[in-house]
Amino acid sequence: MKKILLLLCLCLFIEEVASRELDKTFQLLPQPQSIELTYGKGINYWELSYILSSDTTSIPILGDMLNKLPRCPRKGKPIRLQLTSQHVPASPEGYMMEINDKGACISARPMTGIFYGCQTLEQLMEDSRDFNILIPAMLIIDYPAISYRAVHFDVKHHLDRMEYYYQEIDKLARYKINAVIWELEDKLRYTRRPEIGAPNAISKQEMQALCRYAKERNIEITPLVQGLGHAGFILKHHWELRENPDSDWEFCPSDPRTYDLQFDLYRDAIEAMPYSKYLHIGGDEITAIGIDQRCKATGKTPFELQMIWLKKVCDFATAHNRIPIFWDDMPLKYGGVWDLVNSNETQDEIAAKWNDKKLNESIKLFPKECVYMRWNYKDATQPGHQRILQWYHDKGLKVMGATAASCGSSPFIPRENSLAGYIKRFSKLVAQNQLEGILATAWDDGSPHSETVWRGYIAQGEYGWNPTARTVEAFKAAHAQREFGFHPNDNHMAFLDELEQEAFFFDDALVNSGRRNPAWGTTDFTLISLPDPDAPGAWSRTYQQKIAQAKVEQKRYEKICQGIKEAKQHALRNRYTLEVYEQTNHLFNFPVRLILALHNYDITIHEQDKQTALQQINEVCNDFQTMRKQLEETYSQTRFMEQPDGYIADQNHHNHLAAKSLPFPFVSAVLPASVCILGICTF
Repeated sequence: MKKILLLLCLCLFIEEVASRELDKTFQLLPQPQSIELTYGKGINYWELSYILSSDTTSIPILGDMLNKLPRCPRKGKPIRLQLTSQHVPASPEGYMMEINDKGACISARPMTGIFYGCQTLEQLMEDSRDFNILIPAMLIIDYPAISYRAVHFDVKHHLDRMEYYYQEIDKLARYKINAVIWELEDKLRYTRRPEIGAPNAISKQEMQALCRYAKERNIEITPLVQGLGHAGFILKHHWELRENPDSDWEFCPSDPRTYDLQFDLYRDAIEAMPYSKYLHIGGDEITAIGIDQRCKATGKTPFELQMIWLKKVCDFATAHNRIPIFWDDMPLKYGGVWDLVNSNETQDEIAAKWNDKKLNESIKLFPKECVYMRWNYKDATQPGHQRILQWYHDKGLKVMGATAASCGSSPFIPRENSLAGYIKRFSKLVAQNQLEGILATAWDDGSPHSETVWRGYIAQGEYGWNPTARTVEAFKAAHAQREFGFHPNDNHMAFLDELEQEAFFFDDALVNSGRRNPAWGTTDFTLISLPDPDAPGAWSRTYQQKIAQAKVEQKRYEKICQGIKEAKQHALRNRYTLEVYEQTNHLFNFPVRLILALHNYDITIHEQDKQTALQQINEVCNDFQTMRKQLEETYSQTRFMEQPDGYIADQNHHNHLAAKSLPFPFVSAVLPASVCILGICTF
């Protein structure tokens, strides 16, 4: 009988333990692969009072809380760090963590796993402190689904302060991102070709120091120096190497001097970023090659010329012990499959139209040592896109995925939940197909502040580590807690969804036809007209849809203001991010206020009332200058806001106005309509 009762109790205990889940007050990001609650009381964060290591000479860089703890026994309970090959994941980044009322123990094969285990423990301790809750007894087994998890720093049109880059490295490490691909263009002070670097460019010594700092935190920084196309930063100084004399976009791939120059820039970039295994060579979005006499004389097709260039730069990379990474769009365009790769057609429709004969015939032109970066900033799971991934696999070519935390066509703020859904789907695809890695690009064409991009970066940390763990909505809640210390039951970041929606009206609120594109700047568009004082109401009838939406957006703006106010009151950290969102909200509201003021003027009949309405318009226009000043002051805490004396802007067909204005990252590319319409103050 006693045995039966004992077995019954044991079964009930096992069932109870198995059914237990980690309290939702704890939001670990990225989500570990396995969390098992074990028997025992658990422990408070403050009871963990010192660190013991089996290898005292190589304790990793730790987070803020762990770094304050002594490395020797004292009163309290220990955090044990031990290197072992027993019962731990095979991944060099994997770890096992045991927590009970006697302390915490993190085990891993190399120190990299110990480092990531410490990041997880730091988050548990942070939640225990923030919400006064016991860390439960548990066993965590954790490792990444994708070994190379990178984000993209794009500094072509802006430059942040060096101290801010160090802060960003710390945050990337916190979320287990292990790589940065840094798009330099003219923001490196090249020593072999000093004319290429901008006057305010980062020195090689500064970049080397940052790379060392990143390496200590298990982050590898790779240079991206654009080649063949996107060459305005070079060809504005070297007209003699242009493929098209009227454009500074492309090099001539048939001129030997092209390679002399490019290779000098690559050498400098490799020296500036000495710890990476990769060199990103660019190579995308070519508009015209094979048109000058040097190329025509070769008798080669544009496809062949592109791939000849690719082979030469790949040979350079491998000779310098770097694996080349190449944006892969041009071979797919020349091969005739680009439209299908990006199509939303069904699998059967794609199959009926698919013709890879030209690609197959040209396979000998594809360097095997190259990593082909398959970029897709929307839904990477579409049949056409998956089909090209299969083609790469069948041909034995190495592929890396590139999703997006920010797209260049979206001014000032990423949209669609910071593109987290697209990041999740592409990361899952990368893990399933065992691709070389995943990159979350973050294009600066639309002048977003990095703080607005960080939710997308952190989504890459989440889904690059564990692509299947959380829904996007669950990730957003975890992000709010981790970044700001909000309790999971609160919804203090709801305003961000509204802010992303507000942005869509802002994009073209003052445009009558066409569309402004901050990445191109010179896109044809027309502005809305101004009210005719002699035809009251006519303007309002013409723009009744804009007026109706402006009224909706004004209410949205007020709701966002209240949401940000409450968030700032409750945030435990990262208030600067909220300040950036706050100023972005004020910016987005400007065309709303202007349209409503114009509407009020248009429908006013009596002269005295009309003068009052006109004064209101003037007030809105004057407020624009105040709003702009406040936004620039917020941006300038981390970003240089003016191009230096002597800076020469690119003249390519992208014609990025954001790179030409002073202050340059702000309004010119995104708000030409707003600026122009200030002329209403004079009528």
